[in-house]
Amino acid sequence: MQVGDIDWNAWTPKDTATLLFVIDRGRALLIRKKRGLGAGKINAPGGRLDPNESPRDAAIREVQEELGVTPLEPRERGTLAFEFLDGYRLFCHVFSSDRCEGEAIETDEAVPLWTPLEAIPYREMWADDELWLPKMLAGYGFAGRFVFDGDRLLSHELSLQDPASELFRTLGELRVDYEIRAHPPVFTVAQAKQHRPKDEHGVHVKNLFVRDKKGTMWLVTVPEDTQLDLASLAEKLRTKHLSFASSARLRAHLGVEPGSVTPLAVLNDRERVVRVAVAASLFDAPLVHCHPMTNDRTVGLAGSALRSLLEHSRCATIALDL
Repeated sequence: MQVGDIDWNAWTPKDTATLLFVIDRGRALLIRKKRGLGAGKINAPGGRLDPNESPRDAAIREVQEELGVTPLEPRERGTLAFEFLDGYRLFCHVFSSDRCEGEAIETDEAVPLWTPLEAIPYREMWADDELWLPKMLAGYGFAGRFVFDGDRLLSHELSLQDPASELFRTLGELRVDYEIRAHPPVFTVAQAKQHRPKDEHGVHVKNLFVRDKKGTMWLVTVPEDTQLDLASLAEKLRTKHLSFASSARLRAHLGVEPGSVTPLAVLNDRERVVRVAVAASLFDAPLVHCHPMTNDRTVGLAGSALRSLLEHSRCATIALDL
């Protein structure tokens, strides 16, 4: 049986369930499941909805029951539909949360595993996870359909909501030349360097999303090897007491996930509340490399084109002399 053989318009699940990934400081809270469907495999905590229970409430409850912690402000990221050859049908809501209250403990249902995002053990997980989870970590929305024979994946279909769609439309409208390269999701400069062609030319950047004492938010973009501390950066910005802004503020104002911060995200700042500071040298660079809203791609464009995009966004921008 293939995904295309199923009438998904008439398809109804036997059970509806949840998965919830707590993603905090470059790690995901996973479990090794002890019992039930997928026992022995690694996954996110989750389970079936109780009668009259919302997916969000079920996701929180399942994490509490399986690990003894409470995820805070979970957000739905995508959906998964599973058809098994034995006739079982499952629909799953996938959530993520930036943090949780409490200390994860082993229970009779699961063993907690805080896992670096770059070391997710896909070989010990369901076969579909490797198809959609990297996309979720990179910042995409998704909807997946899968056909399994036991735990063997036979067929799948995955649709993605690309947060860079509007960016690419804007680049086209402004006739900006750019090059793009795909790679696994990267969350640090060191990881990005591992997936980079050795002969690639141009300047790669790193980005900081920070907030000052008065609540003003700053997006700071500098060459990736620039050494900056928040105290000296505050002096250059002529402000005081910088700290890293929250993931919630990052999403609300720039529309990207942690790990995917980019100067191009100012196009999402409709209210223009984020101030932008860019190393002056970047505007003169023949080629500048940055993420296009997701961290599984790198886009290269001229420094002059970057300046034009910032001007097009009408954001408040200053050039930093480093």
